[in-house]
Amino acid sequence: MIPLGPQLQARNCSPEAACDMQYLWEHTQKVLDKLRELNGAIPIVDDIVMGWDYLGAVLDGDIKKHNIVLMVLLDGTQLYESKESDCWMYIWVILNLPPQKWYHKLHVLPGGFIPGPNKLKNLDSFLFPGFHHLTALQREGFPMWDPLTDSCYISGLYLIFTTADGHGLIYWDGMVGHSGKNGRHLYCGIQGHCKENGTHYYPALLCPRDHIVAGRHHRDIKALEVPQGGSTKYANNLKKIISVHNQTQWDKMKTETGLTKLPLILGLHPTCSLGVPLCMTTDIMHLAGNLSDLLLSLWRSTLSVGPNDDKSTWDWAVFKDNDLWISHGEDVEKAGVHLPGSYDRKLRNIAEKPNTQYMTWEFQLYTFAIAPVLLYGVLPPKYWANYCMLIQDAHGLLCGWERDFE
Repeated sequence: MIPLGPQLQARNCSPEAACDMQYLWEHTQKVLDKLRELNGAIPIVDDIVMGWDYLGAVLDGDIKKHNIVLMVLLDGTQLYESKESDCWMYIWVILNLPPQKWYHKLHVLPGGFIPGPNKLKNLDSFLFPGFHHLTALQREGFPMWDPLTDSCYISGLYLIFTTADGHGLIYWDGMVGHSGKNGRHLYCGIQGHCKENGTHYYPALLCPRDHIVAGRHHRDIKALEVPQGGSTKYANNLKKIISVHNQTQWDKMKTETGLTKLPLILGLHPTCSLGVPLCMTTDIMHLAGNLSDLLLSLWRSTLSVGPNDDKSTWDWAVFKDNDLWISHGEDVEKAGVHLPGSYDRKLRNIAEKPNTQYMTWEFQLYTFAIAPVLLYGVLPPKYWANYCMLIQDAHGLLCGWERDFE
């Protein structure tokens, strides 16, 4: 564990750093003034200060002028390419800074490192020292020097978001994960879909056609109509999960509630964080990798199927021919010489690298730039056209994001 308090005190010693730390509060006051002018309407949401959860904490007095608002991020990494060398770490991101500076190395504060390579059994034991330190700072405050006014003040800490990838979020919220019946990290109440007699649930918003399993489905739900997470329901279900007396009751209650344990962050003072599940975040960072893995599994006929499915009828599985797959991998590698220098480096041979060794940026470049060209005349026309529709829509979304960002 690397103490957070001394790091925050040290980075606020220059006038430039102190000026940057005023961004959040000053921008918050501007947004509140704008809300009063527009009778509570927020025209554009482009910053954390436009969020109602954050603004509510400000209006309730939980976030004050001299408070430091934090986001914590947990992730794992593999130190060596061809060796079991997994380890984990968590960092603190200071949201008082202008958004474009959040992830600069200078401003990202290390929280702690967790050794591997074995799978984690009790992550809370490693996170506890850092969060015990955080709780002490929240309850007692800590002195900060303001170089702009040459004065000292007592600052407090407010934890607004806990973040991780889809698999790592369960360590923060104590939930069952995305494959559970109630696996939504925002605890919105939407249940997953499940096959007959299956135990793996899929968090799909649309109801599968001609496949209704009693008690394990819901109507079609539009993305903009997803209910908000409910802290009251979460608290009531948490009481149920901690009141069970044996393993059988726990298994049943885990499926019913989507909870497995008390999360560590409930030990924080309730006025110093958004609380669960409001502080939980969603994860779309693996979209490129997951989508690429799905498409390649279909094209290579490696996807697991049910007993009523016959892979021999898959006319889209063009790469079940291993010679064609090897040739395609060579074409992918050769295509790299035609990419502009802005792509940094060319793709590796995808046929020689298992999915776990292909990087996310490689999947993204392959799926959205290289594959549509190389698969022309390889995929049957109707599947190639369908694939191009996917790429076209993704391109439109990316271009829209770039225009808004610039």
